[in-house]
Amino acid sequence: LAVAFVLVCLDHRFLVSMGPLMYAVAIGLLIGVLLVGTEGKNAQRWLSFGPFRLQPSEQSKLVLVYMLTWYLTTIGERVRRLPYLLLAFVIAAVPSALILKQPNLGTAMTLPPITFAMLYIAGCKRWHLLMIILIGLAAAPVGWSQMKPYQRDRILTFLNPEQDPQGKGWHTIQSKITVGSGELSGKGFLKGTQTRLRYLPEHHTDFIFSVLAEEHGLIGAMVVLSLFAAFLLRGLQFARDCPEMSGSLLATGAVTIMAVHVFVNVAITLGLMPVTGLPLPFFSFGGSFYLTTMMCVGVLLNVNIRRGMFER
Repeated sequence: LAVAFVLVCLDHRFLVSMGPLMYAVAIGLLIGVLLVGTEGKNAQRWLSFGPFRLQPSEQSKLVLVYMLTWYLTTIGERVRRLPYLLLAFVIAAVPSALILKQPNLGTAMTLPPITFAMLYIAGCKRWHLLMIILIGLAAAPVGWSQMKPYQRDRILTFLNPEQDPQGKGWHTIQSKITVGSGELSGKGFLKGTQTRLRYLPEHHTDFIFSVLAEEHGLIGAMVVLSLFAAFLLRGLQFARDCPEMSGSLLATGAVTIMAVHVFVNVAITLGLMPVTGLPLPFFSFGGSFYLTTMMCVGVLLNVNIRRGMFER
């Protein structure tokens, strides 16, 4: 809340002007993670500062939004020329590569949608974006060959979780059972048997939506998804109504961060996507991601407040 309040109070144009400095600091922290970071499960993702631990990959999402906003407002209409468009992807590729090196595929996969959304709003040629998407699809076999073994296992398990129901497919199978067991109205608050008997792993972070569906059923899940939709649409209204480009780009980037997390997290719990470990905004436990979430809220409120100043 304190960080969100600070972001609301500062003029977003000043923060955009600091985009290159934020970007340099974020890259430095990501390199620091690879050199002296704290080990986690299958990855090295945190920096420790005494009792405080920071996951720089989380904050790098919003830093990328500020950096791209600075870059796109600087080049203006030149974004319609392919070299300037490709440079935007290079800017996004540097933190993506460092995050993949940790390895942290789930967080890295949130950066391309941010880049595409902001370039679309900035007015680039649509066929340029389509061409890049097609090139990315053609390079998928190369990406597969560079994945860690456990990352490949997640995709293969997604395609056929019953192949190893007691091992690699356990998360997906138990998540779908948990969601379905809630039926229409749920079992009641703190009465979910799948969660309480610990059949569902990571139920406080990656699979928190499964807990919601079990305890509050389809009705509760739809209420929460409706609230997320209203929140994201309100953010897009801020982007649409802002009279200057930097505010529109910032709001678009913040909404995209939140939207990707909501979509991917819910899709994972329903077995519609491979398990990637993306938390659900406002629900999942985790200090670094919640800090990013509230920073996005601060950005959106900042853009909306400054809009009135521009209109006057």
